[in-house]
Amino acid sequence: MLERDPKTLARLQTVVTALIEHRVSTSLVDVERALARWRAGGHSALAAHGAVLRHAARCERTVERVTAAAGDRPEGILRDAVDAGLMPEEEFVQLVGKPSQDVASIEALVDEDDASAPDKKRTLEALLARGPVLVHVDARRAEVTVPQRFRADASLVLRFGYNLTPAIGDLTIDEDAIAGTLTFGGQPFRCILPWTAVYAAMVEGEQRGTVWPEDVPEDVLTGSEPQTAPGATAPASAAPADAAGRPGATGKLDDEPRKRGHLKLVE
Repeated sequence: MLERDPKTLARLQTVVTALIEHRVSTSLVDVERALARWRAGGHSALAAHGAVLRHAARCERTVERVTAAAGDRPEGILRDAVDAGLMPEEEFVQLVGKPSQDVASIEALVDEDDASAPDKKRTLEALLARGPVLVHVDARRAEVTVPQRFRADASLVLRFGYNLTPAIGDLTIDEDAIAGTLTFGGQPFRCILPWTAVYAAMVEGEQRGTVWPEDVPEDVLTGSEPQTAPGATAPASAAPADAAGRPGATGKLDDEPRKRGHLKLVE
């Protein structure tokens, strides 16, 4: 167990700072690459901006993990420092009393696809308490379950809610996904949207929403994805459809990652 004497705590603080700086510096490499491609004409300004947004979200997540672990899992912080080459194994054993492999990592430097899943789950629960929610999803992801004609859609928008007509009786929100049976052109279909594929959500009719910028597909940021999926054509101003296939209301997301014209009528 890590001792809490002043010298050890001071070392822990040094390691915390080093981990965060390491994460920031390695993440900035991606930003520099994106900016270089933009300056060379190989990247749009939106794509470069998307890299900056992902960098900010990635670093914020690292700070949250390290800060949360500093009080109850300091050994995990030191384990991550060893893995990153910021602390020698010998010092770890001296401080903790056992090999680093015997201590669980806090994954401060890991970019998991579902790293923001808990945040997305909490956000969707809070939004659904306010009314129907428009969920933006990359339907191309293999783990997504939607009607086949929408599987090529990088910017599919589906409407979920507790009091819709017809009702979504099997609406569920768990650690892995938001799911429920929606109706498309009169035909019911159980949709499963894993958090790995969800990148934005907003309460229907409101002017503000939530975007997880690190999860927005790059072609959605650049506006280069196909405008419509097979069987999902609609005027550019059309709104997403509700569970009954009727058009719903649109609204602007803060930092909306794509053009309004990319919303599609689902029916």
